[in-house]
Amino acid sequence: MNRLKIVFSLVIVLVLPKLLAQPAIKYSNGNPEYSIQWNKQFAQINALIPEIEINDKWVSVKEFKNIRWEKKEGTRLSEDNNYNGKVDYLYLICENHPMISNFTIVFELMEGRPYLVMNSSLMATEKFKLGGIKLFNSFQENIVLPGNSKDWMVFTESASAPHTGGLMYPYQLNTKKAKEGTYSKAHTGVWLSMLVNDKKNCAFSFASIASELWPNNFKWELPVKDDFNKLKVSARSGAIFEREKIWVPAGNTITTDAFLVGYWENQRPTNVLLETGKIMGENVRKGKPMHFPEAGWSSWHSYDRKITEKSFLTSADFINTNLKEYGWKTIQIDGGWWTEPGLYSVNDVTFPNGIRYLSDYVNNLGLDFGLHVSPLRTNPKDPITSKHPDWILKPSYNKKIAKGDDEMVTTVGTVYVDGSHPEVPAFSAARYQQMVEGYRPSFMKWDHTYGGLEEGVRFDSTMTFMQAHNKTIRAIRSALPDDLVVTRSMGYVFGALECYDAIRIGNDINHPGYKSEAEPYTNITYGKTLGTIEEERVEKGLIRFARAVSQNYYIHKNIAIVDPDAFFVSPQYTIEEAKCHMTLEAIMGGLFFFGDKVESLPAERLELLKNSDIIAVNKLGVHAVPLDLFSGVDIPTIWKLETKDRLIITIFNWLDKDVSKTYNLKTDFELNNSQYKLTELWTNENFKIESKKLTLDQPAHSVKIIEFVKN
Repeated sequence: MNRLKIVFSLVIVLVLPKLLAQPAIKYSNGNPEYSIQWNKQFAQINALIPEIEINDKWVSVKEFKNIRWEKKEGTRLSEDNNYNGKVDYLYLICENHPMISNFTIVFELMEGRPYLVMNSSLMATEKFKLGGIKLFNSFQENIVLPGNSKDWMVFTESASAPHTGGLMYPYQLNTKKAKEGTYSKAHTGVWLSMLVNDKKNCAFSFASIASELWPNNFKWELPVKDDFNKLKVSARSGAIFEREKIWVPAGNTITTDAFLVGYWENQRPTNVLLETGKIMGENVRKGKPMHFPEAGWSSWHSYDRKITEKSFLTSADFINTNLKEYGWKTIQIDGGWWTEPGLYSVNDVTFPNGIRYLSDYVNNLGLDFGLHVSPLRTNPKDPITSKHPDWILKPSYNKKIAKGDDEMVTTVGTVYVDGSHPEVPAFSAARYQQMVEGYRPSFMKWDHTYGGLEEGVRFDSTMTFMQAHNKTIRAIRSALPDDLVVTRSMGYVFGALECYDAIRIGNDINHPGYKSEAEPYTNITYGKTLGTIEEERVEKGLIRFARAVSQNYYIHKNIAIVDPDAFFVSPQYTIEEAKCHMTLEAIMGGLFFFGDKVESLPAERLELLKNSDIIAVNKLGVHAVPLDLFSGVDIPTIWKLETKDRLIITIFNWLDKDVSKTYNLKTDFELNNSQYKLTELWTNENFKIESKKLTLDQPAHSVKIIEFVKN
């Protein structure tokens, strides 16, 4: 006999002045399937079923004997922010399974807020192996897109670092590269993913607001072949490659990290991404302040591991004499000061006076000393860790490093500590405390943290890689001075984020080192683009860098200060290409370092580093918004930087051909006023607005950074 099913829904009245739809959960009693809807016909995610991987098998929660939905009081999953309506909690409670006594999903909804926040917890009845939890999955399409599917775009953030995320049209989810699950253009967003329509000014957003257990993964698929309007999205808490499993003892409770699911309408997707970043930062940092290092120079790009005491001090002296007055005040030594990677015994052949000598020398010049370390990396020859083989992480698989892969070759010959071992966090904290007290850096670059996050076999089989990582990083940071500025290079976005002031959002941009003393210029190329995200070019150089960093403006001063790789004014660039690189990093408002062998630069290149107008733009500390990020161009060309007192529009021509184009102030620059005086900051050239439009002729590989001052 068919039982009558009563359908419930959570309906909240919209109270914000913004016309934002708010989510409602559609469900029926006794059934764990649910939908999320925003009062729009297409703004919904349907047919969602939770699943749990138990002992290597994905199990639907339909297998629990008792299933119910409840509305009752709850504890906040998210931090307070500008949304301040009434909060309601809805619970999906699943009970009585042979391995799990209780599995619960909590939905936090607020009136007037366009997103909900959700997480889950389970309690083990018997010991079992947990491979992950899908807070929702579907066996068919669950988002149906109106209109032309190519008006929509998928944005996925990467696990390893923000710069390897991707932008793609829905049909690209079926490409070979996406199916292989590679990081760039992958079908899975980690920490953050969006589905946007720039023409209709709307966007779905999925984003983590915690990182304590496993990363949240948002996977996009095309379940119907060649029907690009029907998408499937799932949300999973688990290891990136699904290799890592953890044991859950009987009686233990596992709680997944909360994430938001939202839909914004009548807003540019670029603004939605910015707001999403703000919400993420409010929840992850919880008010922990961020500190900037002074602008400066890094040794890696010109010297790689061949850096010596003499070359380092030569650069420091030159910067002190020629560039300090312009604001270049941090001198950072990168890899190569040690005997081998992962060993922190000083190479006394190339550094006969030791590292403290360098620090004192730099400080006596009135400059700041920066030091590169890899806090989770060690070496088989390390006399301490070699005596403790159980301190070393055992990865699930060994990565093969491609020839010429400069970003990964720095890991050759190293191993990583296992933060799940109870002795490792304290040992690591003591090691780096001693190093900082001895060398006295004011700025540190922490590198290779991804190595300690590899999926593998850990000493404590009940801990995830994120738990082990966070425990060790927090132990190290708590042992160091509060005023030490730390940037994290090459590591996951969210892990122990509050320990860092800045995070790296750009790839290693150049082949490190210079060719010869006859041509002592940083080994850098410009690259090539055909102007569309459908192209798969990833050759090293400025093009790849610009494409990568454009999508990460939402991070700056919300989640952390952005730290791009160093820029160059090298003669291997044309003058215009050098201006492109320096300008791009100036308008990002974050860490501002160059990497040239500075004492070898020709006079006209050195003058670029003395341009006070461009340096002042960086000092504003504000990240320009790439207005055409979601328009389908390969690399955004129009960047808008606005403060209370200044308005700067930067326009790049990344192409290999000259471009003449007319820009509409309202539609292209998002400006309502047309009464401005326009001045280009590199040349002091003035431009005129005619009929609310601006026409520019730009050579290939060039930039115009234009200040708009109201008349």
